[in-house]
Amino acid sequence: MFTHEQFIQKVARIAIARKGLSDDQRAILGSIKLCYGAGQSGLRGVTYYDRWGNGPDKRAPFVEVCAFGQESTVQLAGTTIHELGHVLAGWGAGHGKGWLDACACLGLTGIKAAGTEYVWDCFDPDIRGKIQKLGAPDDGAPVASIFNAGGAGHTPTGRAVTLKPCGAGVGTRGGKSRGVGSGSRLRLFECECTPPVKVRVARDHFDATCNCCTRLFHAPA
Repeated sequence: MFTHEQFIQKVARIAIARKGLSDDQRAILGSIKLCYGAGQSGLRGVTYYDRWGNGPDKRAPFVEVCAFGQESTVQLAGTTIHELGHVLAGWGAGHGKGWLDACACLGLTGIKAAGTEYVWDCFDPDIRGKIQKLGAPDDGAPVASIFNAGGAGHTPTGRAVTLKPCGAGVGTRGGKSRGVGSGSRLRLFECECTPPVKVRVARDHFDATCNCCTRLFHAPA
């Protein structure tokens, strides 16, 4: 049996092994937690920065490829590299030039923040054939939602769903592919109150405690 989890891991290894990446870049990409999960409605993938612990004082991105936003094998491969591009570009890049350049470095081009119609021509020839040789996962398929190439679809109950940009640009710096001025240049943090107190600061980390719940502010998942 060839699972979806195995497929995205193999796609990631193919992209990370591509010529042109530095040892430091490969180390960054190799430290992440990459998983295949249900995901949020309308999302194909999402990157959470600094949400996976790799030892004392070491944090890496947590990357999820979303089953319920899945269309096809080629889209699954494209989304995996799309999210690796966010990891490589770093927090704050959003869907701007830095992210596009990172995706190109990993062998993926002709893409946008949301609704990309992934085809094999989006992949550079040196990785395209390797990914195609993997074949399709044969452990089943998600049935919660089916999306068409236009970027929208319907759930089994008939409710329309529109694909949204992945979460890496939300609350940071949006690229032009999401519209001019999209995304905030301040990062969102919240406490553990119900409802939480929310603040935006121009920092990657916010070392502050809420006076009500006495818990540290953190970036929402």
